[in-house]
Amino acid sequence: MKDLKYLIIFLLTLCMCSRVNAANIVYPKTTTTKINSPVTFFIGNEKPDKKLKINGEEVTVHPSGGFYHVVKLNDGNNVFTIDNGNSSETKTYTIIKPIIKETEDNQEYVSFDNDMTYITIADNVPLRAFPNESGQGRLQHLQKGIPLNIIGEQAGYYKAKLARDDYAWIDKKYVFRNDNFDNSPAKILSYDYEENIKDKTFTIKLDKKEPFILSETKTYKVIDNNYETFATGLDLTIYNMTGYPENKYELHISSDSILYGYKAFYNDANELIIKVKKHPKVSRSYPLKGVIITLDPGHGGDEFGAIGCLGDNEKDINLKFALEIKKALEKVGATVYLTRDNDSEIGLYDRVKFSQEKNSDIFISIHQNALPDSQAESMKSGTGVYYFYPQSAQLANTILKVLTKNLSMNNDKVHQESFAVVRNPESLSILVEIGYIINPDDNAKLINHEFHKKTANAFVKALEKYYVDQQN
Repeated sequence: MKDLKYLIIFLLTLCMCSRVNAANIVYPKTTTTKINSPVTFFIGNEKPDKKLKINGEEVTVHPSGGFYHVVKLNDGNNVFTIDNGNSSETKTYTIIKPIIKETEDNQEYVSFDNDMTYITIADNVPLRAFPNESGQGRLQHLQKGIPLNIIGEQAGYYKAKLARDDYAWIDKKYVFRNDNFDNSPAKILSYDYEENIKDKTFTIKLDKKEPFILSETKTYKVIDNNYETFATGLDLTIYNMTGYPENKYELHISSDSILYGYKAFYNDANELIIKVKKHPKVSRSYPLKGVIITLDPGHGGDEFGAIGCLGDNEKDINLKFALEIKKALEKVGATVYLTRDNDSEIGLYDRVKFSQEKNSDIFISIHQNALPDSQAESMKSGTGVYYFYPQSAQLANTILKVLTKNLSMNNDKVHQESFAVVRNPESLSILVEIGYIINPDDNAKLINHEFHKKTANAFVKALEKYYVDQQN
């Protein structure tokens, strides 16, 4: 029995040593997985002094221990052996690349013999330029109870005729047919305008609700040899209106400076209300005093986000950054709210709603970046900023310039993307990917507390610069 006891202890120790000696693979997450891409990567960590190899090819290990190694995939089974030269056991991964057969696309457009009236059955329904979920194709978000003249269908979407030459698409699941609805052109009953120090309000009373599109007018300026976007006002079009050319009522709303947030909605009295915030005049000494900012640490709870090569969860890093940024912003007079201050899970639209309820001037979602398998060979690093509405483009550009300069991060550029958390016109809304958590060099910085504090100070500088620049 005594010998058996020692044997068990020896075997357990041997197993533990094997686990310690073997490289820690963060991605792929399982030893057998399917990846539909011609390339992928192995991401993980190992002791920097080990000679790590994957299928005999040497892997570069960062001084922090992190590594990022690209491999090519053939159709079918791809077997990879991971060996650090000192382990009694090697790790084997099998990656299956599916053989994809081309299929015919039978989702052709079908035109209806007769036009039909459909009514929206939910709020925040996307009216689209194309019969797909292309983010840049969003034209407007409609409220419940808006009638549409439907003339055809394609790929799960109905085609709506808004005017003689104006068409849009809407997901079939968000509307229902109502043959008894009177869809004759609507009338404008009254028009009102109010202005105060904070905003302008336009109120257009109709005899019934009709679809509308409120879009930003924009211009471009050359700054540092780049074309940058400036939103200068709003264009409103209300469709199916009597007494106007092509049954369209059109209104241009100019802005005293660049746009700073707006919203448009129908109330129960069939009044279309457009509220446009004014860009505030700020003190050059304390430009952020009184500014309301919502910080959104991405992911949380069961939503881990990306996992770094050193094994860190994005959700935790996001929160650490947000807490430091909040502290730094409050020191200079900003009012700062967090969508979460602990490891809790929050829905994407709940994050936007929270910001709107706080009447935020600025919404910043904090994230760390990763890459899809298909882009593995790009091995990107650095800071990138994302926005959806053009009014947020200048804030995005300023944030990126200041962060990359002050943090010595690569410039991963400004991008216009339809992420749910930045589809919020009521404030300037951006998403900041501070670094690539899967990149060993970036990952080492992202888990460093001093880097968190340096980043927080850079955010303060960037936001102060944005507000001061708008006074010029």
